[in-house]
Amino acid sequence: MTEEDRLLLKELKTNVQQLFSSFKHLENENRLLHDEISKLRNKIGELEHEKSEIGQKNEQLKIANQLLSEKHGNGEAKQKINLLIREIDKCIALLNK
Repeated sequence: MTEEDRLLLKELKTNVQQLFSSFKHLENENRLLHDEISKLRNKIGELEHEKSEIGQKNEQLKIANQLLSEKHGNGEAKQKINLLIREIDKCIALLNK
């Protein structure tokens, strides 16, 4: 084996070591990013659930405000109450099935 071959082999060995080092670093970074993605997906799920609850509370407050508001007539309040009663009846019917 000539001196030139030894130098090439040494350079190849160094390059392979750098490649493995880079691979390990990228592998760790990839794992950390996957963990972060999982955490963010969980946070998104929590925020969507919270958004849904706030939306339901908002609708309830709108209905309560309409029922208490003097600028809306009794007819509209009765319609809202009837709509709520129909929804409750549907739920009861589904539970009885």
